[in-house]
Amino acid sequence: MSTASQAALRVAILLCGLCNLPVHGDSLAPSAIISKQRITAKGREHIHGSVSGRRPRPTKEFVYVYDMPAKFTSDIKKLSMEWHPEQYDYDQVLHEHFLNSPARTEDAEQAQLFFIPVYLGRYYNWYWQQWSTPGNPWEIVTDCEPRHRAGSPECWWEKWMWGKGNTSELVREALEYVQKQHPYWSKHDGADHVMVFSYDHARCDMALTNQLSTFGQMFSIQSYGDLTLTNDPTVPPIIQRWQDNNYTWGQPRSWACFRPDADVLVPMYYNFEPQDLVSPFGSERSITALLRFDYKRGDGKNLVEHYGHRLRHELIEYWRGQPLEGSQQGPKSSEETDADMARSIFCVCPPGATQDTTRMFRAILKGCIPVTFFRANDLPFARFLGVPYGEFMLNIQPDDYPQLNDRISRILASPQRLRHMQDALVAYQKNFLWSGGSEDGGVIANVERELSIRATMLHDTPHSTFSR
Repeated sequence: MSTASQAALRVAILLCGLCNLPVHGDSLAPSAIISKQRITAKGREHIHGSVSGRRPRPTKEFVYVYDMPAKFTSDIKKLSMEWHPEQYDYDQVLHEHFLNSPARTEDAEQAQLFFIPVYLGRYYNWYWQQWSTPGNPWEIVTDCEPRHRAGSPECWWEKWMWGKGNTSELVREALEYVQKQHPYWSKHDGADHVMVFSYDHARCDMALTNQLSTFGQMFSIQSYGDLTLTNDPTVPPIIQRWQDNNYTWGQPRSWACFRPDADVLVPMYYNFEPQDLVSPFGSERSITALLRFDYKRGDGKNLVEHYGHRLRHELIEYWRGQPLEGSQQGPKSSEETDADMARSIFCVCPPGATQDTTRMFRAILKGCIPVTFFRANDLPFARFLGVPYGEFMLNIQPDDYPQLNDRISRILASPQRLRHMQDALVAYQKNFLWSGGSEDGGVIANVERELSIRATMLHDTPHSTFSR
């Protein structure tokens, strides 16, 4: 490709990344991709093309997959798992995909990117779950320090931090292996290398004790896109670029868990097939708003969740005081919740350990409009691929949760607006399916598209989809 062509490609990619303007207040900025008119069948074809047609298809054979020692992959799969949600297994899913992907090259000299497979999700989970009561992962009952009562939140925190430390060491060992055994890291200080950090807070869960020099300029694939440390509106979102002199773990000025200008965001893993998709128009929507979540006081989670438990409690109390007509509240099994989502118009998706939740993506796949409470957050495939969440989601600032009923009621009172949101939801549902390969669309295809952008341009910084 000529220098002029490369420059043109960079400009085109940057402009596409800017299709979504920042959010102001509690609303999402209109997207340049979908017009405000009702979306016709022809319009849907245009929307689908906005993710695939306007961005470069992944270059064939551009990702080299390191052959790591068994201690980083296959040995971890043998660990006994008392309790391990499959949503954290996308490090394995992506590794298995790239081993057989058309994007893989076996010639490291020709590679544009280098994939470092380490099964951190299971490893991290195994370390701190060893001390749990069978069937109750949050109750730590064995080997607590003398000053920490067995079963106490303090003992849970102790083991949680132990797990972080040991997982951090595995990350350090993996990167040390790559740097010592192969010559490619040093060429760009790891800027063309990628690792998957599949737990809630990404590097801040799985590499907490490592320093900046350990990572170099390596980027990650992860689900964590928070641009703020807490939902406290007095703490400003992160707006500056990633710099050596502002790298900190604990201060909100620079949040080391997420690099907005480099990291690739994905939904956490869920096993949905194309036949599991439900159109907003494909079933009776008899539930106005679905609130399928709970709040428990006194468990270990309260020590670490900056978002979910406070807001979940407030939303439940709000619903009990003034339930929206036709709404339902209360936890159920995953299977029952999925079935209820397929019968709901709106699905209320409060934060969990982070601002976003897998519940939001499951709602999308079931044709239910997610109601989110993001203060400043990036979401998968928005920053670089232009997926316009504002067209098919309702976002409310956390402190404005008492507006929930009014905001939903206003949309219900406008059939044209509701239809527009549901049409947009139909158009983008397939982007959030994990099943299928790079040629089938969905998460895998979008990951490869984003990686192809990183291979061309690692340091451009489009605006966030969600900012204050």
